[in-house]
Amino acid sequence: FSGTEIGDVEYRRKPGAVRPDTQVQVLTEDKIKDGILENIKSSEKGDRIDLGMFYLAHRESIDELIRAAERGAEVRIILDPNKDAFGFEKNGIPNRQAAAELVEKSDGKIQVRWYLTHGEQFHTKVIAFYKKNVVVLIGGSANYTRRNLDNYNLEADLMVTIKADDPAAVEFSDYFDRIWENRDGTYTADLSEYADDSLWKTAIYRFQEKTGLSTF
Repeated sequence: FSGTEIGDVEYRRKPGAVRPDTQVQVLTEDKIKDGILENIKSSEKGDRIDLGMFYLAHRESIDELIRAAERGAEVRIILDPNKDAFGFEKNGIPNRQAAAELVEKSDGKIQVRWYLTHGEQFHTKVIAFYKKNVVVLIGGSANYTRRNLDNYNLEADLMVTIKADDPAAVEFSDYFDRIWENRDGTYTADLSEYADDSLWKTAIYRFQEKTGLSTF
């Protein structure tokens, strides 16, 4: 629907349902990338970035996450190990190689954990930015890959900007901390569980990301 004029939308809400100091924006196609990169680039020392992702291979996003960590931002990433796909076993591309790069190039500043899947997939696609008194949540259908962020797929995300004490911000932070710390269960594992810095697989994933000849 790019370029389409959308008329006024009539809706009804319960009294008091709208919270002050809250913004919600619909992002599609490469505007998702713009929102992600703008927030990563503005993250500084004292800020935190929490990322949960099914596929992470987008070059600019990876580079900017490394730069944010170098500036002193705390970066925590939970990734699908890319081993399960509808009854078939996969080879870990691209997440295992992307994780190795993120940790190595950030000198260990970026922390990565794997979601422990058992036939299913960690299909989450969300990032949270904690900046002083503001939290920005971006989530929806887009994986962080060239195909998803560079105008090749019809993707849609919401970007929600809220106060740090907003119930939605607190709820997401609690969710991420719970699976990161394995509270009340075992959800994630250390990087070593699926670590793979194979040069051959790295070359394959970079070629696939560049050309789009891949499932991601």
